[in-house]
Amino acid sequence: MEILSLEKLKNTKLADLIKPNIVRFIWTAILDEKVCDLCRSLDQKVMDVNSPDSTIYQPPLHPRCRCHIIPITSDAEKIPKVDWEKPKDSWIRRYAPFLLIIPFKGKKEEVEEKPPYAPEAPELIFNPKDVLSIEEYIRETELRNIEEEKQKMEVMEQASDKKIIYIIFFVNKLGQTILMKETEKDMEIDFSESEEAQIKKYASSYLINDGNDIVESQIENMFNIKKR
Repeated sequence: MEILSLEKLKNTKLADLIKPNIVRFIWTAILDEKVCDLCRSLDQKVMDVNSPDSTIYQPPLHPRCRCHIIPITSDAEKIPKVDWEKPKDSWIRRYAPFLLIIPFKGKKEEVEEKPPYAPEAPELIFNPKDVLSIEEYIRETELRNIEEEKQKMEVMEQASDKKIIYIIFFVNKLGQTILMKETEKDMEIDFSESEEAQIKKYASSYLINDGNDIVESQIENMFNIKKR
């Protein structure tokens, strides 16, 4: 079990004690006769983990590179200061020339991005009169649908017994047919339970040719809807 010093408790957040995060990297090179000038210059340099260079300068920098990095976590007794500097271009060009392809971002310069040229589009002038309101759109749709149903609706005469058959269209708020029924003149309609439930839930009006007062009275009493 680790015993924390008073100094460490003062300088450490509770979240870092529970789940420490990596905040620094220390570059470490093997300083012998085989080490190159590039790796020697980076030895013991401290890099911030959020620095863009932390993703660019990662060992190995070149073939046979023996360097490594030491991570420093947020719960460390002492967190070293950042002193990372870009190595000399001559050493990079000699030992790790591929790094020259990647731009150095130690000090990020803000470059204003210019959008590609595009000709100005003509200004669009909004005219509220050109757009139907929701209520007007619904009303227009309803009238159009009702007109289509009226064109379908007809009185059919059965040649066999000369009976007059009426077709009733039950329509919703948009004038769309939800149910169609047939009945003889002066005869009430027989509705199933599912048909009654469907009409009560969705129908807002009905269509029928004039001349069948009994059916009209039945429908309006049962469902409290009006004829179109």
